[in-house]
Amino acid sequence: MANRSSLHLSRAFLCCIVVLIATLVLFYFDVDGVFSLMDLSAEVRPVGFATSAPRSVSLRIHDESLRYIPHNSVRTWMKRDYLIVLGIPSEDITPRQRRRYLQRTTCWQFPGVATRSNNFTGSMLVLYVLARHPSQGYNYSTALEKEGDEYHDVITLPMNEGRYATNKTISGDGFWGSEAEIGMSRKTYFWFEFALRFFPHVNYIAKSDDDMFLRVPQYLVDLRTLPRRGLYWGPLGKWRVGNHFYFIVGFFMTLARDVVEKVVSNEELQHVVRLPYSKERESEFLSLDMGHEDVMVGRALYKSQYPHLLFATEKKCRFHNVRCGSHKRHISKSSVVVHHITEEEYTILMNRFWNDTTPSPKSYKRKKKSLEMNC
Repeated sequence: MANRSSLHLSRAFLCCIVVLIATLVLFYFDVDGVFSLMDLSAEVRPVGFATSAPRSVSLRIHDESLRYIPHNSVRTWMKRDYLIVLGIPSEDITPRQRRRYLQRTTCWQFPGVATRSNNFTGSMLVLYVLARHPSQGYNYSTALEKEGDEYHDVITLPMNEGRYATNKTISGDGFWGSEAEIGMSRKTYFWFEFALRFFPHVNYIAKSDDDMFLRVPQYLVDLRTLPRRGLYWGPLGKWRVGNHFYFIVGFFMTLARDVVEKVVSNEELQHVVRLPYSKERESEFLSLDMGHEDVMVGRALYKSQYPHLLFATEKKCRFHNVRCGSHKRHISKSSVVVHHITEEEYTILMNRFWNDTTPSPKSYKRKKKSLEMNC
């Protein structure tokens, strides 16, 4: 009897050990089913931003936005001290997928860019920010899933992409239509919110476009000379409809962390940006200048009256379009951000600037509440 009781106890103990191990394994491989702190589907809940949040908190941020980012890559990001994270709103369609590929194989090969191929080591992490596209039935495509599996740099927001209403083309001038432009503004806002929550120690957060080429070494060496508080850097625009204010043009805008906090804490935006687009709500979106994502950001900062805001403005000798728009200029040795390029020009630009990996920082003129970068 004693032996039989001991046998039963041993079996019971062994079963407990097996169950415990199985539970731990499931927990490890299914963290996304357990943690959901950053839930954009909780659409109207305002958020606060603890700039000193521990990295362990960020590890628990996992929702639809990270569906194509494996846990090991997320953990690697958490270990890195990035100077800047750059978000590039893009779309789940073939022409935009080609643009992402061209950026990855050209300018994101410069030293300093953190990618999967170098175990996300570098000063700048680049992530693509997408929404569910109407051409895919408002689902993410199989092609995007494969792309995400390969590069680990695709953020998939739980929101719908806006539909086009015009004949505008990629790299062309013009307007995509209100629904599409409002969708871009929502993506930009959610990118800023995501970056603040997910990267609690990063100094700068930027937004750019996928039809742009960046001379990364020059950009980073210049960034390191600029203030870490109040910075709002890029080509300057002026909005003259309703309230008149200055803003940084959206093909490349770089903001210090405290400035991004002022944008996402705007109470009007916090509410409206979480509402899905409808024609009936269009006037409400447009009242916040959400027809242009860069103007939306500029308006929020204008309304905040943030006393530490510091414009660092670029002339078109360095940040420019190549075909159309108010910042149009030919490519030159001074070019840093080149916008509205064709698919062929990514490689042309990379061949031209590839060897310039140790540039000197550009000087700038100090003014009362701004800096002006020299050519």
